[in-house]
Amino acid sequence: MSGALAGKFAGKSIFITGAATGIGCASAEYLAGEGASVFGFGMDGAEGRALESQLSAAGHRFVFREGDVTEDAAVRAAVAAAVAAFGRLDAVVNCAGIYATGKRLEDLSDAEWDKTIAVNLTAVFRTCRAALPHIRASGGGSVVNLASVHALATVPGVPAYAATKAAVLGLSRQMALDYAVDRIRVNAVIVGSVATRMTLGGADGPEARAKVEAAGLYFDECRVPRVADPAELAKAIGFLISDDASFVTGSGFVVDGGLTALLL
Repeated sequence: MSGALAGKFAGKSIFITGAATGIGCASAEYLAGEGASVFGFGMDGAEGRALESQLSAAGHRFVFREGDVTEDAAVRAAVAAAVAAFGRLDAVVNCAGIYATGKRLEDLSDAEWDKTIAVNLTAVFRTCRAALPHIRASGGGSVVNLASVHALATVPGVPAYAATKAAVLGLSRQMALDYAVDRIRVNAVIVGSVATRMTLGGADGPEARAKVEAAGLYFDECRVPRVADPAELAKAIGFLISDDASFVTGSGFVVDGGLTALLL
């Protein structure tokens, strides 16, 4: 596949879960636009293929594979396909996630709990497990996992989500210690409120965003009075992958518009 090789990530091969929508999609667009060869994996097949067509038409290197991050065999096959397509693997970005709200712990079913754990935590473990040997073989690289402000300061009604995001932060810090010897940096992005379908209640576009902002979700005059654009998170992820962050590992990189400064 031909593609643009100029840019700060030229020569890098990056695997992204949840790549068809939201932060994963924005990250794929940004990283591919900066010269990376990007392999996207996710459930939204139609949108993933549309993104593949869009980026390929612009001369960027992006391949999308539809699949479920909770299926270990599918994850392993996708990582292997990324290495086969691009010849190496330099970074992994775990963006796939779900947000379950509105129930206290005693009201959660086993199925609801298990699904949140499977998508938000176990899939991160499995994707990293499949990818790390390939990143090591490339001479080192980077892993970026999406955590959340709920790992640090949460709200009522999100026990499973808060538990998984706290676990992702802890896992990322621990991995950073284990894999420093392999020149693999591991960081978590602690995300605040972002204009994605998950945050906007399944909707999309400026009207849904304006509705959330007007409702004052997580907002106060002490912090930035808006939700973030996914592209802003993509650039933060790009920084953690880049050589500019060569001494950054084991961090919880907060990108939340000041929310945790207000709450903690």
